[in-house]
Amino acid sequence: MGDKQTTEKNYFCHIVIPSKNYQKSKIFFEKIFGWKVQEVPRTNTLDVLLPSEKGPSAELNSEEDIIVPSISTSNIDTKLKLIEEFGGKILEDKTPIGENAEYGHYALFEDPQGNKMCLYSEK
Repeated sequence: MGDKQTTEKNYFCHIVIPSKNYQKSKIFFEKIFGWKVQEVPRTNTLDVLLPSEKGPSAELNSEEDIIVPSISTSNIDTKLKLIEEFGGKILEDKTPIGENAEYGHYALFEDPQGNKMCLYSEK
């Protein structure tokens, strides 16, 4: 576990921001931060596009009530086993994103303190 854990690049890559009013959120983020907010085809979310390459990507999502950070990893299945082993809870197993997982996979979990988070992998 040692070498694989330390050499794998796990980092926060995406943030889901709750929004019950997309128009209000769009105006807020565009006017204050200069971010572009646009609809994502075939979804009920809006992408928040930052003007620089710094920071994780983000989306506005009407189905969430809390901010949900995503962590990029190369192997969701391995991470899910470790999450359970170290006191976390799996909320949603590995799930494809898009048709034939064209945008990768995700899984939802809670850490031992009850914080909801997401794992993301391109495979």
